[in-house]
Amino acid sequence: MDQAYARSEPVLLPFYPRLIYLALLDKGFEERQLFDGLDFSAEHLHDENYRLSVAQHETFILRALEITGDPHLAIELARSGDMTSSNLALLAIANSGQIAKALHLIMRYNRILTRTISIQSIELDDDVVMVIEPKLEHDSVIYFALSCFILFLGNFFRAPLGGAPLLRRAELSVPEPAGFDTVRSAFGVPISFGHAITRVFFNGEHLDKPMRQADPQTVRLLMEMSERQLKDAEAEVTFAGAVRSLLIERIASPPSLEEAAKLLGVSSRGLRRKLSQSNTTYQKLLDSVRSSMATRLLKESSAPVSSIAYELGYDNASDFSRAFKKWVGVSPSSIRSSAR
Repeated sequence: MDQAYARSEPVLLPFYPRLIYLALLDKGFEERQLFDGLDFSAEHLHDENYRLSVAQHETFILRALEITGDPHLAIELARSGDMTSSNLALLAIANSGQIAKALHLIMRYNRILTRTISIQSIELDDDVVMVIEPKLEHDSVIYFALSCFILFLGNFFRAPLGGAPLLRRAELSVPEPAGFDTVRSAFGVPISFGHAITRVFFNGEHLDKPMRQADPQTVRLLMEMSERQLKDAEAEVTFAGAVRSLLIERIASPPSLEEAAKLLGVSSRGLRRKLSQSNTTYQKLLDSVRSSMATRLLKESSAPVSSIAYELGYDNASDFSRAFKKWVGVSPSSIRSSAR
């Protein structure tokens, strides 16, 4: 794909994966390196109706970390430029009028900005704290996603605060990555690792400071468009979530697509269509559920691989092992030994 063409298109959905893609093109990497072997392409990242699943997000970020060899890639991406004008929801947030309202909208529109984390706000005494829950499995990708978000918060609110920091500190739920001391200063905020949950602490005295404000009609239009995107995203996630819940409940003997459709009260064709709108398939969801459950069982239990295979609906350990290596890239025994 022509790089100039890629830059001429507006950035809508999927949002952050496309920013990664453009930034890596800038660094001289080729599309072949980024997408070879993946089940989506650069063309999908130009399609505003195409939404990556969480698993696809993770796969793409892993690929980016692999080819760059940079565990702190998020810092480089944060220097790529102003993201505000490239996304409808961020335009609405930037013109919301007040920092407290902007933070509320970031939490509200989190689902259409990224699917890799979920956000909620909690006030503790005089502290304003944002609790972040990663929806990822690999520590390197969790660190990347959390770093991106912390750096985004710092950059996004720097101008309205005249350079003053909005963040006081951050506590991350992943181990400290190798070489972090060499990049610690890039975050501009104290960061610690190995906590039970991820929390970002804000300087409460800044929350009533003004943001820029567009004319009311423009703001209303941006909000209406963002709300439509959110409604679509929530509908997709809700249905895909219902399928996942069904599969988890019946994983020892997974229903066929036709059986699942009947249990969910839709036709087989309707099930395929709804999952396609969420950029997934019944088989992908089944594989994702099995992969997550298998990884947890291998790490947290001493059950034989054959027993885990049976629990996940496989007739024998060999078929399970082949499937697991296809999902994760390593054998079940490798996962188990790495957890010890």
